[in-house]
Amino acid sequence: MNGKKLSISLINLWCTKNLVDSQCLLGKFLTSGKVEYYTDPYDPAVELVYLNTCGFISSGREEAIQLKEKLEKKGKKVIPMGCAVKYFEMTKESSPLVANLWNQVLAYTDELNTLFLSETPRALTNLDQGFEYLKIAEGCDNACAFCIIPKIRGKQRSMPIEKVLTEAQNLVNQGAEELILIAQDSTRYGTDLYGKPQLFELLEQIEQVPGDFHYRVLYLYPDLLTKKQLEKLTHFDKFIPYFDLPFQHISSKLLKSMGRYYDEQGIYDLLDFIKSSFPTHFIRTNFIVGFPGEKEADHQQLINFIKKDYFDNIALFEYHDEPLATSFLFPDKVDDATLHQRFLELRQIVNQMLLKKQANLWKSTWGRIQDITETTLIIRPRLHCPEIDEVVELPFSQLPTLDKSTLSIGMKISLSS
Repeated sequence: MNGKKLSISLINLWCTKNLVDSQCLLGKFLTSGKVEYYTDPYDPAVELVYLNTCGFISSGREEAIQLKEKLEKKGKKVIPMGCAVKYFEMTKESSPLVANLWNQVLAYTDELNTLFLSETPRALTNLDQGFEYLKIAEGCDNACAFCIIPKIRGKQRSMPIEKVLTEAQNLVNQGAEELILIAQDSTRYGTDLYGKPQLFELLEQIEQVPGDFHYRVLYLYPDLLTKKQLEKLTHFDKFIPYFDLPFQHISSKLLKSMGRYYDEQGIYDLLDFIKSSFPTHFIRTNFIVGFPGEKEADHQQLINFIKKDYFDNIALFEYHDEPLATSFLFPDKVDDATLHQRFLELRQIVNQMLLKKQANLWKSTWGRIQDITETTLIIRPRLHCPEIDEVVELPFSQLPTLDKSTLSIGMKISLSS
């Protein structure tokens, strides 16, 4: 190219674990000095777009295909990477996502799966919002009947404790005031390296990392959490009491069928302990609606559980039959009409409950400015997780004493004054 830099852009679809991989890949490109990076993939100057895909469910794969075709119509060359590419490799299913680029896209996908374990510098993209993600493990050892992630991403591979601490210190040194620890199953962190889970031992050491920062942990698989471990968290100064607990259901029968190793009583014990031990807390979960074998009694049990109002945020998902998932072969499937009706009923209940909670968000102690418009200040309350939980929108007309010229995205601001 006669010394001319290649003009590239990068799109990351869906999950935050993918985002860390994308940041590592972008960091590698930028430090090479051979590329010119554009944040807008549709910029006329962009020649090549790297597309990090999601393959967890068919809608994610379809989105990747549609986006690739849209970019190509604009004259861009597209290199797909990530989970959707692996999915099509495993199923040997032809797809326009990987047509004519098979060897190249697989090479980049394999590189993504290992980059976060290396010393590759990351291109940090969330510092202006005050946070960054810290991926502590890749892959998963669980065998949840509805999930294909272990087949796509492989067995769990944890980053050694010393490397996690080095990365944490680097992020803090570069200005991250909040670290968000992520993995497919954070609770099992370190099992592959140390023979047993080491998450809470890791958190003890993160507490000692110098700097003015806090951290939260996403995807705490419930079956391994003990009251002793949770009690330890009450003594951690930098830990944000945010509990991301993907329960999936409350019916013990369905949980066993899903391959989840806890039951209804275990869920209630865990939640009651959190509420009694952490006066200030935020609990998030997700539920699958219409899993094979779900009866009307199971559905009503889930409704009653949700109405007990343990949760500050709830994500609902309609069961989706994935050919690579164990549950694909399960009998007693819930018909589509019933499944969707149950989903709509639950969504209405959840929306009404969360709407009441949102009305009081502005009464939180403080938050971080997420955006500033001509008329509105958008704030993420302290306990709320970026890109997941609700924000507060305050019209400037309600803030007559606030000097707009002093505000900037990412800064802390009181919500109670």
